[in-house]
Amino acid sequence: MTPSSQSDSNSIVDADQTATVTTAASSTAVSPAEESAASNTSESQTLSLGQSWLYAGGALLAVYGLFASIDWLNIGFQSILGPQVEALLTLAANPWLGLLLGILATALMQSSSVVTTLLVGFVAGGLPLATAIPMVMGANLGTTITNTLVSLGYVGNDEEFERGFAAATIHDCFNLVALLIFFPLELGLHPLEQLSQWLLRQTLSADFMLENWLAPMDWLLHPSRWLMAYGVNSMPGPWDSLLLFSASVGGLMISVTALSWLMKHWLDTPVKNTIHWATGHGSGIGGLATGAAITALVQSSSMTTSLMVPLAGAGLVTLQDVYPFVLGANIGTCITALMATLALANPVALQLALVHLSFNLLAVGLIYGLPPLRAMPLAMAQQLATTARNYRIVAIAYVVGVFFLVPFAALWLSLTLLI
Repeated sequence: MTPSSQSDSNSIVDADQTATVTTAASSTAVSPAEESAASNTSESQTLSLGQSWLYAGGALLAVYGLFASIDWLNIGFQSILGPQVEALLTLAANPWLGLLLGILATALMQSSSVVTTLLVGFVAGGLPLATAIPMVMGANLGTTITNTLVSLGYVGNDEEFERGFAAATIHDCFNLVALLIFFPLELGLHPLEQLSQWLLRQTLSADFMLENWLAPMDWLLHPSRWLMAYGVNSMPGPWDSLLLFSASVGGLMISVTALSWLMKHWLDTPVKNTIHWATGHGSGIGGLATGAAITALVQSSSMTTSLMVPLAGAGLVTLQDVYPFVLGANIGTCITALMATLALANPVALQLALVHLSFNLLAVGLIYGLPPLRAMPLAMAQQLATTARNYRIVAIAYVVGVFFLVPFAALWLSLTLLI
């Protein structure tokens, strides 16, 4: 009796469920709800397309702002400093202090793109190339602070913190090893300066730049120059020069930040999916290429490398997967300074951008290409993360000491001695 009852009961339930599903399906088929849902979906897709065009337009506007700011910076630098440039830049002329200044400035601005682009404008305005090179090398290390700060968000979980902190500091450790190798070489033999000069001769001559970039860029930048001239001419000196210089620096920072934000949101989902796919396949060359391409698109190595920290903290990627990706980001971030040179048509400014690119390419080729050197940043990052896991104060001391305390103390001491 009991089994029969259960069977009957199940049959009734199944029949009822089938009837319910059939009724729901038929009511849905004749109901306008599906048409409404389809309409909403279409409207959502149209809105997304509109947002894409909005982001694209904003990105183009940010690029124009970048060019205009660099143009103003070139004029403002000469206007304010003029013949006193060498006296005012005596401190930065010391290569060791220039290196520390590059680290400190980038750590404070949270963007190597801003610092290197500023230096491109300064060089076009009269800053000696030899003074700017150590500052560019310092900016390469200073930019790594962002993803290190992101990793501190996992400080409450031992395992996630160790994985995230190692993934963040692999960038720091690689750039530190690169500095230890190339900075002394640059001081003694100037290989980066000579290589960039050779590349400049081989790729673009001053005449080619003048013919191909200066004329159209002059035409494009004419409205911004007219606007700035109107503002400057309405103010008495020295406020006119100060306005020009501050507007150029502010415009540069806003343009680079806006371009990074717009590209990040425009390419948000594709970027994350590409990062996850590339780093999950264990290809060193693939990771390098993906890191370089994405960073060139979003105009921020800090953003792309910071995206790796949550993936590593969650255990989705290993430190070995993260390693080549952040090296690619090091290469991709050079695109901003190269773009800035288009607004200047200045061979020395282009040479500084080529120094930045050459430094990162040579560092990746040498350190990542040789197995003994390749293992050094990995071992350093893992050891630092293990120590920070056991003693949290080490992580705080590392960030404050490397990026702020040591550079600031050295600069303060140098200023004190000069005075």
